[in-house]
Amino acid sequence: MTNSIKIIQPDDWHVHFREDEMLSVVTKFSSRVNRRCIAMPNTLIPITSSHQALNYKNLIQMNSGKKDFEALIPCYLTENLNIEDFEYSLQKNIFIGGKLYPNNATTNSEFGANNIKNIYNIFEILEKHKKILLIHGEINRNEIDIFDREKYFIDEELYQIRNTFKDLKIVLEHVSSDYGVDFVKTNNNIAGTITPHHMLLTKNDVFNNNDINPHHYCMPVVKNETDLLALRKAACFNNTKFFLGTDSAPHHINDKRKNNSFKAGIFSAPSSIELYASIFEEENALENLETFSSINGPKFYNLELNKSYLTLHKKSMNIPEFTEEGDIKIKNFFANKNINWQVL
Repeated sequence: MTNSIKIIQPDDWHVHFREDEMLSVVTKFSSRVNRRCIAMPNTLIPITSSHQALNYKNLIQMNSGKKDFEALIPCYLTENLNIEDFEYSLQKNIFIGGKLYPNNATTNSEFGANNIKNIYNIFEILEKHKKILLIHGEINRNEIDIFDREKYFIDEELYQIRNTFKDLKIVLEHVSSDYGVDFVKTNNNIAGTITPHHMLLTKNDVFNNNDINPHHYCMPVVKNETDLLALRKAACFNNTKFFLGTDSAPHHINDKRKNNSFKAGIFSAPSSIELYASIFEEENALENLETFSSINGPKFYNLELNKSYLTLHKKSMNIPEFTEEGDIKIKNFFANKNINWQVL
């Protein structure tokens, strides 16, 4: 029996740190195990300029508690972006790439693109500078079922982006369906991040008896068992094109449900790598954890592998129900449950 696993220190290629007091509370949970994190730019005022990106990067790193922790910032792509500043920021590695949010697809996405073709000129710049296009791959229209938004985005937008910009490297963020897995696997210059919650939950954990569990509600929503199984197989076995991205997204517990309104987001940072290890163990694939968590992401982003290591120990870990500090109270994912691995 394996009692410990030593892996190259992982990176989280998709995480939300938010702002203000929330940022100061949650950042240390990601930096405790990760050397680098891509910090999503969908803050209340979206991060669209070099000045904003540098300030946000410094703020995150200051709150991380680790000298060698690095925040990587993608630009929030809008139809009125300052192109000169954007290109300068790519050249100077201030932005690691650009993040596409279709309008109103998720939290703070109201500044996103209404017509994606209007920002094809930005995709050309990313392609020219060999930078990454990160995509929240959903279409939000009234006639589209919430469980089909990823498929519609792939069919209506992503195929055309892929065929128009053949050398552009694209990350389909938080892949949530077997359809999304198949698209990533069968197209060149495409990778995908996979969250722990999409490999642990199905829609029955969210939607039950005409009610919604707000603490399992995320975008894209978790789907069927066939989707969960496809994601597990992609992460644990067919994983050269998939890598770790928690999409850890905190909300104050009072904001998760208000009347009939729900905030999308699951906070998994306090137990992220431990959750992944438990999933890989369930799939008898612990030997592949390092590839998924620590190798595929840097390779796709053309970055060096981390030189430091992290050890997980086979020791039961009970996940606390809440993260509480000051005025912040967040429901932790997998709260009050025991998992088999722990970083000591």
